[in-house]
Amino acid sequence: MPGDVIISVKNLSKAYRIWRTPSARLLSPIAAAAASLFPRSTAPHRALASDAARSYRDFHALRDVSFEIRRGEATGIIGRNGSGKSTLLQLIAGTLTATSGSIQVNGRVSALLELGSGFNPEFTGRENVFLNGAIYGLSRAEMNQRFDEIAAFADIGDFIEQPVKTYSSGMMMRLAFAVAVSVQPDILIVDEALSVGDVFFTQKCFQRIREIVHRGATLIFVSHDTGSVQNLCDRGILLSQGNLIHDGAPEECVSRYFNLHQPTTAAKPGAIAAGHHAPIAPDLRAALLASNILPTAKSRHGDRKLELVAATVLDGQGAATWDFELLHRATIRVLFRAKAPIVLPSVGLQLHDRMGNLHFAAGNSQLRFPIPPLAAGEEIMLDFRVTLTAQAGLYTLSLDAAEADPADPNVGTFHDRVGGLGPLSIAHHAAGVLPFYGAAQLPLEISYA
Repeated sequence: MPGDVIISVKNLSKAYRIWRTPSARLLSPIAAAAASLFPRSTAPHRALASDAARSYRDFHALRDVSFEIRRGEATGIIGRNGSGKSTLLQLIAGTLTATSGSIQVNGRVSALLELGSGFNPEFTGRENVFLNGAIYGLSRAEMNQRFDEIAAFADIGDFIEQPVKTYSSGMMMRLAFAVAVSVQPDILIVDEALSVGDVFFTQKCFQRIREIVHRGATLIFVSHDTGSVQNLCDRGILLSQGNLIHDGAPEECVSRYFNLHQPTTAAKPGAIAAGHHAPIAPDLRAALLASNILPTAKSRHGDRKLELVAATVLDGQGAATWDFELLHRATIRVLFRAKAPIVLPSVGLQLHDRMGNLHFAAGNSQLRFPIPPLAAGEEIMLDFRVTLTAQAGLYTLSLDAAEADPADPNVGTFHDRVGGLGPLSIAHHAAGVLPFYGAAQLPLEISYA
């Protein structure tokens, strides 16, 4: 493979054999071996082979996945539970073998997968540090030089001298991460293990990951926290049911990921009558179309069953703009059209900072603002009014049109998702308005005790 390609995956598949009964695991190979004693065209061969085949089914965790990762890339892998993410990481790390296809890895791999993997529960933390160093190919002298740094980063105190079986999950993760990043890997693989740590240690971990990537290491990061994926990674891979759905910019992968919700129950044709809301004023519709910001979006996905037709951002005087003063109010006006009957329309917006972190997300469901059912061809215009109490800076706006699930308004199907609108600028110039620090301004009161 080319010199700058550090991981090459070609037509990779992994299947697990699911046995019908525990005894079938023993009897099926015997039946298959007995079948091989007879010619293929004979009845005994066919009967025995059929009996062996009925004893199991194959579950494909990965199907024909291909991609390349170049040296120094930070790649995020996302997908719903059961999509094949952990299986792919284990194949890259070498702890699993593929059913078919090939995978080539050129460099030292340090993997933080399942908590406790690679640790002997009977050994102390110190002993496990040296054990893992040996697994990574480092000598005892090299690990001696790194031990103090590892112990300081893990920060588990005297527990470093206690058996690992006495550790909490958080302590286990602390030590595992400290060891994984200490070996100066060419490839660092991080699975969901960081989710068990406290917020302070997690922040320290992310800072160390950034340092490792800045030094030229390759990162493969798996998380359900899509904000972290967009923050840390310059590339995204989306898996669904073992298939590679998309390989590209993290923002686009995240947008497609949100479209993987289970479909809601379809409405019966003709079951929804139009006219449940006031008609849209023609001059408002024309003005909205004239200042439409949707063509500037960086990504857009969905079947458009409920379609975003146009959108604009307005200031307090109703003028279209992207520039706002801190604490001023912005109005996001959006025009939606139903291309098919929609029982429970759901619309919302999200605001991301320049690092891709989600700062704000809400919609009509969170505000308990019901939207009437929409008939095919019907349009509705909504105004989202938000006071910009976010820190001064540049932000991007995302909009979505969805259909809520009647059983759970927080679950549904995204029909149209538009991302990367902007940038929306929040500045601090007004006299008498003092800036604040942090991600958001919270209600705060001061009084004498």
